[in-house]
Amino acid sequence: MKARAAISVSIVIMSTSLSISPRASAQDYARSGFYVGGGVVGGSYTELEEEAEDVLPVSVDVDTAVGFEVYGGYRFHPNLAVEAEFEMLPETDIDASGFGDFAEIESWTLTGNVKVFPLTGRIQPFLLIGLGVMDAELEDTIGLGASEDETGFAARFGGGLDVYITENIAVSAGVDYVLPSGDDILDEADYVSYGGGALIRF
Repeated sequence: MKARAAISVSIVIMSTSLSISPRASAQDYARSGFYVGGGVVGGSYTELEEEAEDVLPVSVDVDTAVGFEVYGGYRFHPNLAVEAEFEMLPETDIDASGFGDFAEIESWTLTGNVKVFPLTGRIQPFLLIGLGVMDAELEDTIGLGASEDETGFAARFGGGLDVYITENIAVSAGVDYVLPSGDDILDEADYVSYGGGALIRF
């Protein structure tokens, strides 16, 4: 009698565990809480080449910048999070055909983002939109002493993918378009940012 009762209790416990396990797992990956992350990014200035070629009678090439991003935020809903993101693109060369490097550009961007997660399992694609500030500095490298430095508003649009290795650690990849607003160099310094890294959930 006791053996039958024990077996019955075991079956009930196993059945209950199996029925709530997928739900609990999904809840864990999409739970509320803080997170931090970072990674390596590449930045391609999309308009700067065209603007420079309108001024110079030669072909112009802006090298891809290799920089980094760090971010931290709070997930307050399974499908929504807010975060602050800082992205730095160090000095990268601007080349003129037949003349070599003649200038370099450096920029950083700080935005507050809203992230939307359509799926909440182990693999989570996301979309984001952000607003903040961007600073860009353009300086010649041929000794003319010419330079421009401007800070202004910027918007960020993009998306990506978080893939959870554990409930607390995920690898991430994404592509963003950063659109600054300004009168001088910022008017030409919009760029595409792409890269990947990792994040930690608390």
